[in-house]
Amino acid sequence: MSDDWKGRHVEVAFDGVYMNSTVWANGKRLGTRPYGWSSFAYDISELVDSADAITIAVRVDNDKQPSARWYTGSGIYAHTWIDVKDKIHVAHDGVFVRTSGDTVTLDAEVRNTTDVPKSVDVEVSIVDPSGKAVTTQTKSLEINSDGKQVSDFELQVSDPARWDLDTPHLYSAIVRLSSGGQTLDSATTRFGFRDIQWKPDTGMWLNGKNVKLRGVCNHQDAGALGAAVPDKILRFRIEQLKAMGCNAIRTSHNPQTPLFYDICDEVGMLVMDEIFDGWKKKAAHDYGRYHFRDWWQRDLSDWIRRDRNHPSVVIWSVGNETSGAVGADLVELCHKLDPTRPVTSGHSGSQWMDVYGVNGGSERVGWFDNLKTDRVFIGTENTHTWQVRGYYRTKTWYRDGGPDVNKSVHEIPDLTETEVFTHDWIREADRGHRKQVFNSSYDNATVRTTARHNIEQLRDIPRFAGSFRWTGHDYIGEASYVHGGWPFKAFMGGAIDLANFEKDLFYLYQSQWTDGPMVHILPHWTHPKVEARTNIPVWVYSTCSEVELFLDGRSLGKQQPGSKWNEMQCQWMVPWTPGQLKAVGYNDGKAVAEKTIRTAEAPAKIALSVDGEPLSSDGKDIVQVRVTTTDETGEMYPYGENRTFFKVIGPGRIRALGNGSPVDVEKHFRAESRIAFYGLTRGYVEATGEPGDIALVASCILGEKKQITSNKVHIDTQVLALRGDAPHPSIEVFYTTDGSEPSPESTPYTGDFSVPLGTTVKALVMVNGKPFQRLHERFAADEGFVWNNPSDAPVATVPGSEQAEDAELSGAKIKSQGKGFHGKGYIDFGQSQGAYVQWYQENDGDVRQAELVIRYSGKHPKRPGRYIKLSVNDRVVKDRLLLPNTRNWGNDWKTVRVPIRIGRGANTIRLTTVENGGMYIDEISIE
Repeated sequence: MSDDWKGRHVEVAFDGVYMNSTVWANGKRLGTRPYGWSSFAYDISELVDSADAITIAVRVDNDKQPSARWYTGSGIYAHTWIDVKDKIHVAHDGVFVRTSGDTVTLDAEVRNTTDVPKSVDVEVSIVDPSGKAVTTQTKSLEINSDGKQVSDFELQVSDPARWDLDTPHLYSAIVRLSSGGQTLDSATTRFGFRDIQWKPDTGMWLNGKNVKLRGVCNHQDAGALGAAVPDKILRFRIEQLKAMGCNAIRTSHNPQTPLFYDICDEVGMLVMDEIFDGWKKKAAHDYGRYHFRDWWQRDLSDWIRRDRNHPSVVIWSVGNETSGAVGADLVELCHKLDPTRPVTSGHSGSQWMDVYGVNGGSERVGWFDNLKTDRVFIGTENTHTWQVRGYYRTKTWYRDGGPDVNKSVHEIPDLTETEVFTHDWIREADRGHRKQVFNSSYDNATVRTTARHNIEQLRDIPRFAGSFRWTGHDYIGEASYVHGGWPFKAFMGGAIDLANFEKDLFYLYQSQWTDGPMVHILPHWTHPKVEARTNIPVWVYSTCSEVELFLDGRSLGKQQPGSKWNEMQCQWMVPWTPGQLKAVGYNDGKAVAEKTIRTAEAPAKIALSVDGEPLSSDGKDIVQVRVTTTDETGEMYPYGENRTFFKVIGPGRIRALGNGSPVDVEKHFRAESRIAFYGLTRGYVEATGEPGDIALVASCILGEKKQITSNKVHIDTQVLALRGDAPHPSIEVFYTTDGSEPSPESTPYTGDFSVPLGTTVKALVMVNGKPFQRLHERFAADEGFVWNNPSDAPVATVPGSEQAEDAELSGAKIKSQGKGFHGKGYIDFGQSQGAYVQWYQENDGDVRQAELVIRYSGKHPKRPGRYIKLSVNDRVVKDRLLLPNTRNWGNDWKTVRVPIRIGRGANTIRLTTVENGGMYIDEISIE
């Protein structure tokens, strides 16, 4: 601690701690903040004055799980600061800047923490983007001892440069405090000159221009990096979305770190800033259950004070798929703290919102036909489509069933009469849950409609002000109710995967939301199990007015991308044959963009490259490395799944490894190796701060794990300079195929070799004569991806029911004796009274009346059946619901139907025994 701190006002400020944090300084308890997404600060001035050193201790209590419906991380996940100010200073988050035309209105809250009144001069200077002061104004204040006062200013700036999406010019307001000619404190706040209007018939207007919100929702985490996202990676992700054509982000369902908003200001990204998920319990142990009632006013106030100066923030959102009269109070407090921005929600307390926000329900057939025009409308989660990078199916898949379900699902034609692709991530017999399926990247795996249809609606419906797809990037969590649970760990709705690799969907949006010339081809052109001459739908996304596709140099014709949703892609049905596809985009008859893909042979090499900014020349920093599996010619092998081993030379280390897979459950943080996922692996390498050159060495044993076309094995080591000069080490590789550990006496690697299935290859990489890395890879029939024959390829079933094994049980157990049950078993209550079984149901659509279908079995010897209690969201629907007898126990199954009301967001269906035992329960479904 510096001696300069003494006699001054000192605060310790936390940008983010998840959750239930308690902070001490030198053993003194400073306070507790339950909400894990709030920024906060504590005054430690008295302790500084009386001590020579300050020890800060932070305790986090995130023991009760789940504390949210998605992955939150835990602990200190954002920056922590020591703020040293004068005893008379500008209060923490005490400056509020607004603009209208060329006028700046500014409030500055000044605090006097001394024990005597003070006269203070408050000077405000407006500094333009070049650093030039363009106007200054000064006022005087009399502030009581231990008091605060707000000084208000109105300043004029001649012809200011506007903050806009393409020209995000940022000004600074510098507030200086002085007394008797001595400067006491200063605070700098960035802001932008921008005028915004909201009109029900046309949406948002920015600086006089009607702007559609082309948005995405995003959570805090960044895949392998967890919730503590490094600044550089956060910027990369926001700029990546900008390159996709996105112009808005919804911070679902909580505020993000302060740096997020700074970056959005700088790159020209609009923000729907959201504070809460639920106003009551949605996850078992969340903030809504334990703390919302007591803390919402404090957390909402701190949030708005923190974020209100950002020009990127254009609208507040106060909840997501929740309910309660408190919604009116939330909106009222938002208006009090910031009268310049409207308030919305994700379909929560809609009657009180300035802007009508609706989640998945707005995707339904005919929804816009009945949309009222009294308020601006935004699709706050619209649309929901799912896809796994590199995975394809030509048959349409619907999460909740086809277009006849509740007459709300749009019809999406199959691309082919029979499925073309048979490749899968797991054998059907080994699938732990029927929902554990990968989803196609053709934009034909959906909840209600396609991304293309949503793009068309947003473009063509004037009163459709904005759409925020779920999501921009894949995120960790919410994998159980959607994807069937472990090993699925992530939600696969992003246009970009967990490792920041773009999916085909990224390029669809780019083709519709950007203007620069581009073409993108899907799928890849490596299909070892597709029968020759099978017609494969080849799609090209392009911004160009005309596209021509070539197969091995032969033109397959030109097409023009259409404006209708099902014409946005150019499609050719191309008979499968190995070779080369090239798409050429034309504007005014001139070729302006092209893309070529080729059939790859078996994997033989890896290629290393950097995505985003390189490592800085000194200090601590991070860089993201792309590892691409290729064949011997350098063509990407799209099914690559071999393990790459990483090691850093110089003052650096592996921060984390990833690959974008939703089912890879290996350790990410400071791991040493990672399997590839559809040909790509990600390494995050950080410099530790010491000077010196840094290089990454990556080594891999390559080959087809199931030997579909080849039994050849290659071993490749690549070196990538990350800082300074590239090293040129002497590299030798020795290997074994008998399971023994390799040594310098083992077989030297001089070129590819063949192995039979069932072989484990091990290798020793020697650098400059010393052991450096040990590698291993197994080639066997039970390793890696599944390659089905066309005749026995599984068809992804549509999830329609919740099975016994999906449920949470109390006083009951799962049995599997008998026949005719669905899934892997059924629920047996034994002789327990008060035992229950419950299922979690997520409804991303509207509140609706539905029918609960219960499938059961059992026979009472003396009565017509047995009774059970049915509750939905802790409300009793039927206290004695009769389940009539079936012919026997566990072999004959019947169903009963019960009308229920399904709420938005989280729903819990519970069946409880009201006597000694109950019928066997096989499954429930909601129709």
